Amino acid sequence: MSERKNGFTLVELLVVIAIIAMLVVLLLPAINAAREAARKATCKSNLRQIGVALNGYHAARQKFPPFFESRGGWHSRIADGEKGANWLVHLLPFIEEQTLYEQWDRSKPARENVVRSAEIAVFKCPSDPSNDGNLCEYAGGGWARGNYGMNVSPCAFGASDDKRKGTRSFLGGIGGVNYSVRLKHIRDGASKTVAVDELRSGLNSRDLRGSWAMPGLGAGTSGLFGDADRPNACGHNSDDMENCEASGSAGDNSKCMGCFDGKSTGQMASRSAHRGGVHVMMVDTSVRFVANDVDSRAEKDGCGSHPRGIWQAIHTRAGREQIEDF
Repeated sequence: MSERKNGFTLVELLVVIAIIAMLVVLLLPAINAAREAARKATCKSNLRQIGVALNGYHAARQKFPPFFESRGGWHSRIADGEKGANWLVHLLPFIEEQTLYEQWDRSKPARENVVRSAEIAVFKCPSDPSNDGNLCEYAGGGWARGNYGMNVSPCAFGASDDKRKGTRSFLGGIGGVNYSVRLKHIRDGASKTVAVDELRSGLNSRDLRGSWAMPGLGAGTSGLFGDADRPNACGHNSDDMENCEASGSAGDNSKCMGCFDGKSTGQMASRSAHRGGVHVMMVDTSVRFVANDVDSRAEKDGCGSHPRGIWQAIHTRAGREQIEDF
C-alpha cells in the first residue's frame, strides 16, 4: 500500500497565486479610494483649522489679516523685494505656532526671513504630492509649500483689493495689499462668501504656486474669469504668473496647471489634487466641496455682469447675488 503525500501540485499553486493576484487587483482601487478619502478629510480639517484661526484673528484685531504687507514696489510682482508678512504669517500664533511667528523679523522683507522655509502640516493638503520638500526657488528661494490661498480679488487681476466705483470693493475678496476686511464688509453673508480656496503646489522648484509664506498670489486666488473661470481650470494659460516659462508650464494644460508668462502675477485659479473639484472654506469656517462644473458666468475682463455665476458670486463679499445651492 503506497503512502499519500500531502502538499500542493504545481497547478494548484499557480491557481492559488492567480486567485490572490485577482483579489489584489480588485481590492487595490478600494484601498486607494479609502486612502484618498482619509487624505481628503485631513485636507478639509486643515481648512477648518485655518478658518478658526482667521476668525480668532478677527476676534483679537476686529479685522481679518491683510493679504500681505508692502512697503512699495509693484504689488502684483512677487519678485519685488519690499514685501513683508502675508496673511498666513499673521495666522501663525492662532495655529499654535507662536514661536515661528516670533522668529519672523518685521524689519526684513519676506524673502529674507528664514521662517518662509518652515514645513507646516496644517498648511498642506496630503493629497498633493508636490508640497513636501519641493521648495520654490523663485524670488529669493527657500519658500516652503502650502495648499491654501486667500480669496483676494475674484473680479480683477492682481493682488490688490478692487476699488472700482470709488468704494472699497463690493466685488473683492476678504483682503488686499495693506488692507484688511472686517466682517461688516461681508454683506453677502459669512456662510455665502469664500475666505480660502484650495491651491495646488508648484510642479517644480521654478513654479511659485502654492508657497505659503509668499507675499503675493503664490498664496491666494485672483481673476476668476476668462480662462480661469472655474475650479481646476485647464486652459493653456489659465494662471498668469512670473517665471511661468522657466517652470515649464507655459501654455501647457496637460496637468491642468497651464500658465502665461508675464512680468507680474495677475491671475491664479483654485486647484486641487482631488478628483472632480476643490474645497473652499467660507467665512463662517464651514468647508464646502465645489465641483469643477459649477455654474460659472463672467465677462472676459471681469465679473461685473449680472447674473454672475455661482463660482464668481461666492467669491465676492458684497455683490448682493442670489446664490443657489452649490
